[in-house]
Amino acid sequence: MPRLPGAALRRRPARRARAALAQARAVPDAERERGADRAADLAASSCPTSARRSRSCDVSWRRRAGSATRSKVSEVSLHPFRHLYVHIPFCKHKCGYCDFNAYAGMDRLMPDYVDALERELGFARERYTFQELETVYLGGGTPSLLPPHLIARLLGFIRRELNVATDAEVTLEANPASTDEARIEAWMKGGVNRLSLGVQGFDPRALAVLERKTDAAQATRAFRLARAMGMANISVDLIYAVPYQDMAAWIETLRRAIALGPDHVSTYCLSFEEGTLLHRRRAEGRVPEVDSDLQWDQLDAACVELEAAGFRRYEVSNWSRPGFESRHNQAYWRCRPVYGAGAGAHSYATDGTGAWRWWNVARPREYIAATPSPRADGEELEPRKAVAESLMLGLRTADGMTAPAGFDAELSRLVRAGLVERRSGRIVPTRRGLDLHNQIALAVL
Repeated sequence: MPRLPGAALRRRPARRARAALAQARAVPDAERERGADRAADLAASSCPTSARRSRSCDVSWRRRAGSATRSKVSEVSLHPFRHLYVHIPFCKHKCGYCDFNAYAGMDRLMPDYVDALERELGFARERYTFQELETVYLGGGTPSLLPPHLIARLLGFIRRELNVATDAEVTLEANPASTDEARIEAWMKGGVNRLSLGVQGFDPRALAVLERKTDAAQATRAFRLARAMGMANISVDLIYAVPYQDMAAWIETLRRAIALGPDHVSTYCLSFEEGTLLHRRRAEGRVPEVDSDLQWDQLDAACVELEAAGFRRYEVSNWSRPGFESRHNQAYWRCRPVYGAGAGAHSYATDGTGAWRWWNVARPREYIAATPSPRADGEELEPRKAVAESLMLGLRTADGMTAPAGFDAELSRLVRAGLVERRSGRIVPTRRGLDLHNQIALAVL
């Protein structure tokens, strides 16, 4: 229900969440929940879809669902790729919360890495069919760290060799600290028409906890510079539930982000991933736990502030003005084939019946040495698993999806729990379902 910005939050979503779980009779044990989280992460690049067929390939995969035996896929006729993800793993500094495949202190590898990307993409072009690419996404790491001449070269190669559609969405992730006039000019000349700016916050204390090496002034300056130079589609990333960040600081962060005039906002709940510096500091008692009610209240505040500013929550963590939804991310949620290039990048493919995903060697030096064929491993998805993952991803979006056959019992439980509802043959998440999407994942995977 709409309310005035800054008004007291009346709902207590943490208690509401527990009630929903009890109603669904699906309170998970810790190991099962961790398994669902891992499955959800993997599923981000693996969903069945239908499209025109492409060239054949002969590959062998490990079947992870069910037995651990290898299944031979001979002469699979894969659907073409229309979406490309390119991973740029370089960072000036790896933030304490980051568990992405990112590396600091390897800038000298950048020229060799771009060479390797071109080798991989050239090899992939010969092996698979790339129809007109509808989206290209350069993620990281920090893609904005690439010098202008290297990013211009890489973007030029992709456009020449992979047939990018004239109206394609081409996104580049940028850190405010490495967003300058020369780089923006190179990005835009190379075809970048959407900038994803990693602001993360404006509150100095929260930025210090996150170990961000940028500040509010840099973020504001980077955004305004990109807009002034003609970047018409800019997304801003924010993180909430940060230790020491109270409600007032979070609302101020939201309002400062909105005041910039972005077209898209992503709000991510901070997670303490094992192996990160922040996880270790919390285990040592150097970083406090975040109150669960405060975490949910901050999510509620994001809903109120962003909706009041004209944004629509079209996915669990993503908000946009009309027409500015991330087309590349929608390809994942709608289970379209995506080719992932670069160190640690994941790909997903289908032939209309079966589904496969694979991933590349993760470390940059090993990736460079392994190109043009840097694949590390892959898996074939059993049919029910593929449909389950497509259902899980489809229910991340506010529009939901057509209810698939074979999941009536699971969906009925979710309806009773108030997490989803049926609308004209579609199954869509409720507001509660968007807030508690992990419970949807547990129910269907």
